[in-house]
Amino acid sequence: MIIKLGDMITDDRGRVGELINIGIATEMADPAAELDTSANVKQYDTELGYKGAITFGSNWCYFYQIKNVTTKEDSDVDVAIEQENESIEEEKRLKDIDDEISWSK
Repeated sequence: MIIKLGDMITDDRGRVGELINIGIATEMADPAAELDTSANVKQYDTELGYKGAITFGSNWCYFYQIKNVTTKEDSDVDVAIEQENESIEEEKRLKDIDDEISWSK
């Protein structure tokens, strides 16, 4: 099953939410893909069989716990990703300004 950011996910507990993160584990000791070494992707085919987890709404589950996926329009996902990227860039810019002010004191 192919999952993409923005899809609506239902897990094996019946929880539902919008898919906001797909993490693929890169270490055996990190099956939930929580370490900095894990890979975050926009799309993943669960038939590949990698270990990892997703975040949907305020919930998370392993790939094998996904029961249903409802696809959202790709254009909506692209807009959401772009807005998130802009927000992150703005936060970095403001932090840099704070650092410069602190350093000059």
